[in-house]
Amino acid sequence: MASVPDPTVGQCLDLLQSFDWESELVCYEEALAEKRNRCPPALGLVDDDRILQVMPIREGRSHYSYSCDHPLRVLSFFGASKTLNVWAIADEHRASLIGYHFEGEQDKLVGALCQLTQKTS
Repeated sequence: MASVPDPTVGQCLDLLQSFDWESELVCYEEALAEKRNRCPPALGLVDDDRILQVMPIREGRSHYSYSCDHPLRVLSFFGASKTLNVWAIADEHRASLIGYHFEGEQDKLVGALCQLTQKTS
């Protein structure tokens, strides 16, 4: 995929909805089966030292990875880790999660990801 300068929340949501993630997932799974290195398909949202990756999977769900170069107060529960990964979150939460990232609301983003992880456990 190409880089988009100054994307909006709406553009990100449109891309996540319209892109052929299924074919990307098939290619990814084939690479894994053949023991080739390949990153999972994802939309990466980079804002200075904050990175939110949205990895669409099947059945209306996505994985999320959020990382930053400085410690977050909310992440202090998790030791020194500066990356939070959550799995199989319903796509109905995309708009709010991506919105928190764009607004720089780190505490809200991390809190929502933690809550959503507990709901899927």
